[in-house]
Amino acid sequence: IYRTCKMIDKTGDMNQPKEEIETLAQRLDRELDEYIDSLPSKPYRPPETSDPERLLKEMEEHPIFMTKQPEEGESLPPFLEGIQQLRYDTSENTPEELATTYKENGNYKFKLKKYRNAITEYTEGLKQKCEDAELNAILYANRAASHFYLGNYRSSLSDCQEAVKLKKDYKKAILRAAQCCQKLSRFEEGNEWCDRGLTLDRTDEQLIQIRAQLAKEKSIKDRDRRKADIAERKLQASHKTILAAIKNRGIQVHGDLSMESLEPCHPAAINKGVHLEGETLVWPVLFMYPEYGETDFIAEFHENTTFQDHLQVIFGPESEPAPWDAEKKYTVDKLRVYFEDRKTNTLLHVPLIKRLNEILTNQRYCVIAGTPGFIVLVEGSKFQEEFIK
Repeated sequence: IYRTCKMIDKTGDMNQPKEEIETLAQRLDRELDEYIDSLPSKPYRPPETSDPERLLKEMEEHPIFMTKQPEEGESLPPFLEGIQQLRYDTSENTPEELATTYKENGNYKFKLKKYRNAITEYTEGLKQKCEDAELNAILYANRAASHFYLGNYRSSLSDCQEAVKLKKDYKKAILRAAQCCQKLSRFEEGNEWCDRGLTLDRTDEQLIQIRAQLAKEKSIKDRDRRKADIAERKLQASHKTILAAIKNRGIQVHGDLSMESLEPCHPAAINKGVHLEGETLVWPVLFMYPEYGETDFIAEFHENTTFQDHLQVIFGPESEPAPWDAEKKYTVDKLRVYFEDRKTNTLLHVPLIKRLNEILTNQRYCVIAGTPGFIVLVEGSKFQEEFIK
């Protein structure tokens, strides 16, 4: 480099006769050797360091000696940071060169399965707004692949569309778009992408397979939708029948008479609301024992059965006493059932031989949250006396 610069400086250009150039080169070599020989000689001394670990650290920070890459978010060594700045300097690189650099970085991150980081690199490449349409198409397609592996199928499809706008025969982007449509259950759009790809290559096995899968999945989804529609119509018809049965019986319901107002709120009654078995209403019913703060939930209390029928099962002689009934005083012959008249704030006695529908049709009874509730006390107990007061 030194010789060339000197020769150009002395001759003005390199278009000189070969003999003159060789003579000048020899003279410059001789002058350089004489200059070097004239320099004072000093014995070589290796750099002194009292800290070997520091020396190793400094070597590790040099790009030539690095054994591992800096972690994400970790500050770069000064020399490496300078190289990075030079690499991304807009004054030193064209938009095409910068876009290519970001693309290569994105590809590297993609291979490491760091898809979010890859998306960032491809996005930066697109921000350079270079005029190379094919390069931009690749950036869009690669970003689409990263979105796809993250499950961002809509974003992936959008990038595929942009890639194909720039490169109409981009098979890779067309295939990815078809895969996105399959994931999103966009059957018609997926078929369009498959057809578009197959016009470029009729033998593309992946597109042929995706189109067959789309047809099968669409058939299954259409069948399921028809089943769901039929089930919904049956459910609505059933609801109308239930509401009509309640209305015809004159049963009072808190709020408007609707399936929403009849939806149970008790945890044990969820999805076990009132329903019909033939022409008989079946209710979820709650027995409450305020003396101990306990309850019993009857999932299916037919309106034509009596209170004694159910209490006999719970507190009959053949049943084990409740864990909370240490005194074993809750027996059928000693129990009295009440319901609350909320308008007058009084308790009304319910004879055990009464059927459920006889109580529910009483105009002083009101069903709340679709679950009739009744208070159970022990006849003659001190708690009964105090509670009624």
